[in-house]
Amino acid sequence: MIKKGVKERRTQMTDAQIFQLIGIIYIAVGIGIITSRNFYNKMTAGFLESTPAYYIGSLMAVVAGFLLVTFHNIWVMNWTVIITIIGWAALIKGIMLLTVPGFMINISRKFIDRPNTMTIWAIVAIVLGTVCCLLGFFYLNRPAI
Repeated sequence: MIKKGVKERRTQMTDAQIFQLIGIIYIAVGIGIITSRNFYNKMTAGFLESTPAYYIGSLMAVVAGFLLVTFHNIWVMNWTVIITIIGWAALIKGIMLLTVPGFMINISRKFIDRPNTMTIWAIVAIVLGTVCCLLGFFYLNRPAI
């Protein structure tokens, strides 16, 4: 029951807010990879060498994917399906990091060893992040007519 004069609190993020968060993260990481390649190479290599960091990162991917899939498993023919796809990708990646770590570590090492691959993924992240930001800050946040 909501008391008169008390605003109702939202307990779930809107599609626009999810797009905003994903977009900001993807753009920042993409730009970071391009402008600070050595840092990202060192960070990735250190992450792969640190079993606890790898394990915690794997769990974080599972949790992020699980939350997105649990609260946004919506298969529709519009832009919001991107959130569902990102959620499933994160969940599957996290599960793979936990169940086949050797395979996933080998894939990650190839990213470090091939600068062009890192650049391509950075550009993909920036483009996807830009799309998410445009959807979150402008398209889905516009007032209804």
